[in-house]
Amino acid sequence: MDWLAPVNTLTGAAIGIGSTLLADRIRWRRDREALDRDTRRQAYAAFMAALSEVYTRLHETARETLPASEARAAAHEAFTTSNLYPLRYELALIAPWDVMEPVNQAFWKVRDLRDLVARGTHTDAPDFRTHVSDYLKATESAQAAMRRDLGTPWPRDAGAGGA
Repeated sequence: MDWLAPVNTLTGAAIGIGSTLLADRIRWRRDREALDRDTRRQAYAAFMAALSEVYTRLHETARETLPASEARAAAHEAFTTSNLYPLRYELALIAPWDVMEPVNQAFWKVRDLRDLVARGTHTDAPDFRTHVSDYLKATESAQAAMRRDLGTPWPRDAGAGGA
């Protein structure tokens, strides 16, 4: 019976150490998930801001009456100085495919709009309005996918506080 006290002590110590290690592991995992989510949130916001900047600059260019060569230069300059390509590549590394597919669609839509503006199309042209509509739908889809990935509910449940 001399062995019972040391065995109980070792068992208690093993349980205490094991539970501490388990709690630390759970805390580390939770902190890591929060850091990953925050990293994605920042990358999503940067990409959407750059996308919006490109759209705004393209829209302004299309509103002006510019010679074809100037419209082409302005459209391409708006696109290349926006940092959109590097931000998209960053998202490709950290975002799940459920987010990347709509992100790519939004990127391609704004690139199509760039090409349209580069050809000298003005804001009053039917093609321009169609491209803008397609772009806005694609960005809404990308935003919704990003919000789902981050666990941010959107749009609000219509029955939660509405009429």
